[in-house]
Amino acid sequence: MNSTRIVASSTDTTGDHFPEYRFPFGAHVLRRPPSASTPRLLFVLGAYPSAVHVQWTPPRPGKTVRALPVDNEPEPFWEGSDEVEVVAEWKRKVRFDENQWGRVEPTGKLNGSSGVELAHGFLAPLGVVRSDVWITDVLDTYRASEGAEERIADTYAHFAAAAKAPPAALAHHPSEDAIVQEGLEQPQRRRLMAELEKAQPKVIVTLGNAALRVLRTLLAKDGGSVAPTALSAGHDYGKAVSLRLGGRSVVWLPLAHPAAVRTIPSFGTAHRAWIARVRADPEFLQNIRH
Repeated sequence: MNSTRIVASSTDTTGDHFPEYRFPFGAHVLRRPPSASTPRLLFVLGAYPSAVHVQWTPPRPGKTVRALPVDNEPEPFWEGSDEVEVVAEWKRKVRFDENQWGRVEPTGKLNGSSGVELAHGFLAPLGVVRSDVWITDVLDTYRASEGAEERIADTYAHFAAAAKAPPAALAHHPSEDAIVQEGLEQPQRRRLMAELEKAQPKVIVTLGNAALRVLRTLLAKDGGSVAPTALSAGHDYGKAVSLRLGGRSVVWLPLAHPAAVRTIPSFGTAHRAWIARVRADPEFLQNIRH
């Protein structure tokens, strides 16, 4: 019996519920809505949602998995401050049986790490807080990282088969090109354009190359074609692009994803330089707010 299945794509599903996509221990993969539903000052576009992770130790005996994805992220770029409550609610929802399934614990800083970095390293330099921002992703469902795929295959799948626990079936970790291709197809394309219209932002921030490429194509007729085709860690990093969107003037800031800023030295350096430039330009910050 094979108790894990990593699926190539989730574009063949409709609605909010994906019967064939499940996290370990049985929670369904769901479409994740944006963080807001009314106009916001900023519009932040990432690649795809993360997930709620737990540290899991299988029973009798078992190798501890430090970070196993088990449920949908509560909101895009979740900050993880309520991790204990979220994990407790997940255990109740899936009827987690510690006698049969082992022990789970919060992961600590792993849950919500990108959300915290977004707040402190991207929004704060612009003088805004999360409530000012419409946060969304190019794709609206979780995709398993390579590390998650490996842990599901080498640990959870064998355990689930023996314990008759719910099998895991998750969409495969996509390449940048795959994210862009799916983001420009329906229904994602229609959803993103509707979100931009509803958010009515003054500033758009894209996080990473996939988000940059999708937005550049979606807004090509509105001035997006003058944006870079890919992020650079050079002196042009974060350079503002002016757009006309729905008859309104909009500023677009193409930035790296928080994970890239954290793990790739050149982007970390470029991003810190961008923060310094923004903070040294009070007129730019004032124009954002007014």
